Amino acid sequence: MNKDSLITNRQLKFIVTLSVVAVVLGLILLIQTYSLPSKTRPPLELTIAEPEQLFTGLFILDPNSSPADSLELLPGIGPVLADRIVAYRVNHRFETEIDIINVNGIGPRLYERLRPYLKVRPQ
Repeated sequence: MNKDSLITNRQLKFIVTLSVVAVVLGLILLIQTYSLPSKTRPPLELTIAEPEQLFTGLFILDPNSSPADSLELLPGIGPVLADRIVAYRVNHRFETEIDIINVNGIGPRLYERLRPYLKVRPQ
């Protein structure tokens, strides 16, 4: 080792080992954060279709009671449209599934994509 060197080989090995351990622990935390369910968040409210129904969706939501994050699972519905659905139902109840086209931004074409996933439950 050169006398002008600031760190020794032993110190360098220690720093490299410590860095590798830090990266591995960081990856473990990252994987746990995104792969394990959160205990603080309530589960999404989903309704499985009745057996006698022709079932084309993976899940069915009631637009009158589903939270905004559940509505975002629907095809073509992002956070903005999910918030509009929630805001609309504050003053209006969805009587049938097609009533969702009364929400600003949802037209007949989007309704056709949403139809297999919607079911309005009787009050």
